[in-house]
Amino acid sequence: MPGGEPCGTPAAAGATPRPARTPARGSPGTRPAFGIGRRPWMGRSPGIVTKDLRFLRVLEQVDRLAPTPIPVLIEGESGTGKELVARRLHEKSGRAARPFLAVNCAALCETLAESELFGHAAGAFTGALRERKGLFEETAGGTLFLDEIGDLSSAIQAKLLRVLQEGVVHRVGENLPRAVRFRLVAATHRNLREERRSGRFREDLFFRIHVVRLKLPPLRERGGDIPLLVGRFLPELALSFAKPVAGIEEGALRLLERYGWPGNVRELENELKRAVALVEPGGWIDREHLSETIRDGYQETAAEPATLQEKLERLERAEILQVLDRTGGNKTRAARELGLSRQGLKNKLARYGIEGPDDSPGETVAGEEGGSGHALPR
Repeated sequence: MPGGEPCGTPAAAGATPRPARTPARGSPGTRPAFGIGRRPWMGRSPGIVTKDLRFLRVLEQVDRLAPTPIPVLIEGESGTGKELVARRLHEKSGRAARPFLAVNCAALCETLAESELFGHAAGAFTGALRERKGLFEETAGGTLFLDEIGDLSSAIQAKLLRVLQEGVVHRVGENLPRAVRFRLVAATHRNLREERRSGRFREDLFFRIHVVRLKLPPLRERGGDIPLLVGRFLPELALSFAKPVAGIEEGALRLLERYGWPGNVRELENELKRAVALVEPGGWIDREHLSETIRDGYQETAAEPATLQEKLERLERAEILQVLDRTGGNKTRAARELGLSRQGLKNKLARYGIEGPDDSPGETVAGEEGGSGHALPR
């Protein structure tokens, strides 16, 4: 940032400029990019922070579509903000006072998906001690957001199509039709056109949900948004950690701007969580508080090109992170999707320094490791 100009803008609420100061110890020659101010920003406007023209055009479309009842399909990589866009559709609509329910289809095994979406009667299966409404019923005139709809099995796709066509659901274990009313918003990281052509996604369902398509750009193509997002997240994280943070050094901000962000905004937020946890109270975040991935990612770009092996490893690491995100951190399902054994995935997680929660006892896929559990929706 030439001349040490503050990178905060009105969109980055609470990012107030700070005068130049003596460089922080351990970061010679760096200057403060911006500070977060003395008054903590409370994040009362939880909208999407962007100045990217493509994203702004998407938001304009969202505002025009919101009052209508038509289905919307949101496409974009994991972490690009698909659920935020879906929530904006809901909040700008006449359904805002009714429920907004979101489910990660990739984290559901087929049996759980059927029960979660359609509900079940008492005694429909082992453990079904009492009847339960499914999400279609619980939405009750609101908005149902099906994230990663491309991961639904063919059987569940067929049942979803029937609900969209007839406006009724049949709970698992009963034949009674129950009327439902909701607005469907679906999202996927996949190319559903290709999935349809290959037969992995039903053509009739595709045309039902593909009335309007919104494509979200990845963070690597929204470089100008990095300072805005940092200005948004830092005050929130400082408040959440109950830890005063002065701001971020210009050198550290440049590293963030030049990294590729395969995990998009979610990865950026996690990186800032790490930095806030490591910086001394009242201190400035500099490059030493950033992970090796961020520092090395910049060095490979700015200095000599990476070797082919390094590039392949970087791509593999990014793919593993995206699959883990899609499956809600369920390593058994992630390993299956990646074509690895569970131990093979664990080895790669250790190799690339990827940390994540262990699968809880209820998160194994039926038929594997003696489990009959399932991943819970996000």
